[in-house]
Formats: sequence, structure tokens, C-alpha cells
Amino acid sequence: MYYVSVFKNKNAGKSYIEYSEDESKERLKLHNLGKIKETENQVPFKLVYYKAYKSKEEAIHRYNSLKLYGNAWAQLKRRIRESLK
Repeated sequence: MYYVSVFKNKNAGKSYIEYSEDESKERLKLHNLGKIKETENQVPFKLVYYKAYKSKEEAIHRYNSLKLYGNAWAQLKRRIRESLK
């Protein structure tokens, strides 16, 4: 399986989008242990969204749409915000 995940920094409130072949909950542990270079100085994180895909191509397509197209990211943020109420 392939995963697209959104992690949120508990202190700064900033979100981090990621594509991975690891399960999202395992990646969260790695982020919070400071084992991921890109986020090692931003811990702690919480997992706010993830979606599993069977194909690598689908996961990469979703990841790219969230990173490159502001509208897709804005819609997902709205859905996340509503679900966390």
C-alpha cells in the first residue's frame, strides 16, 4: 500500500503533506522521534489525515495535486477542520 498523509505540528500549527510506502501511523512515530530529516526540528506532530492507495501512481498523483494545486489543498483543509470539531 501507498499512503498520502497530513501531519500537523502541535506547537506551530503548520501542516506537512507526505507521500510514503510506510503506514501513516508508523511514519508519525518516526517524525516524532526526529528520524525524518525534513521535520526533525519541528516535533511533535499529530496525524490529521491519511489515505491509502493500492497503486503508487495514484498516491503520487494525489500527493502532487495537494502540493501543486492550492484549491485541492484548501478543500482538504476544510474537510479536516470540520471533522476535528
